[in-house]
Amino acid sequence: MSSIDTHSRLRNDAFVVSSAAVIGHGRLRAYDASSGWTDFGPDEIRDPRGVRRRGDESFLVVNEPSAAAWLLTLDGAALARIDLPAGLDPGGGAFGNGDLYYVGSRSQRSIERVDLAARRYLGRALTLDGIAFPRGFAPLRDGGFIVASGTHPRSGAGRRALFRYDADGRLDQNVFVDDPLLDPLDLALREGYVYVTSEFPFGKENAAVSLRRYEARSGASAGAWSAENTPAFARVRNPRGIAFSGDGRLLICAQNCVLAVDVSTIGSANIVAQDDNLAGQSLALT
Repeated sequence: MSSIDTHSRLRNDAFVVSSAAVIGHGRLRAYDASSGWTDFGPDEIRDPRGVRRRGDESFLVVNEPSAAAWLLTLDGAALARIDLPAGLDPGGGAFGNGDLYYVGSRSQRSIERVDLAARRYLGRALTLDGIAFPRGFAPLRDGGFIVASGTHPRSGAGRRALFRYDADGRLDQNVFVDDPLLDPLDLALREGYVYVTSEFPFGKENAAVSLRRYEARSGASAGAWSAENTPAFARVRNPRGIAFSGDGRLLICAQNCVLAVDVSTIGSANIVAQDDNLAGQSLALT
């Protein structure tokens, strides 16, 4: 058992969102239904990207583009700063087994390993050959990964699909999910399904916002939520990160809001927090 393995109960509608710079606040923002939005975490964390919490553990992990991963308490105090190699430009992150944490590198197109207990960088886990701009990813129980290949924000390059890598880092299938309406941004695994936020075509004013679901074993489509069948999606702009709450709802952070989706049925979703300058990239329940 590691020294950081402590626990705290989840609260309803309380979360931390990483807000991008230039189009957002450029720092972590916390939301609580009783008090609204507040700044969160050390001032040194600027333009944060991935922020994650596993289960009811009482710490968050935050990826910072200046080449660091931070461990924070649920009150925003710094527990540790773990240095990463320069030039990784870390994006999203995901928990592995035990104290292992994975960090996605946008510039290197790779997934890197961090030991949270020892608080040190362990090296590369996977090189993402053929992916122009990796978005979200999720580790699998067998040691492999599902990785979202999205559109590069500047060049526009990239194949819009989900890929699956085996435990040895090889592509298990050429394309795991090849959906013509998918332009993936982040993904999460839950009870045999892969959930993916999408903005298709990425960056366009008329882009269609959706949450898309696929079978985790086969990649087959298993439904989608969009403005066509779930009215709240019509109000969402530029969706990015997703996370499941303790009660099974899926939360999506976007440019202007955080949306809660009932994934047990098509059509049910509501906006739980609004901020036109949020520019949410990732979120974690607190």
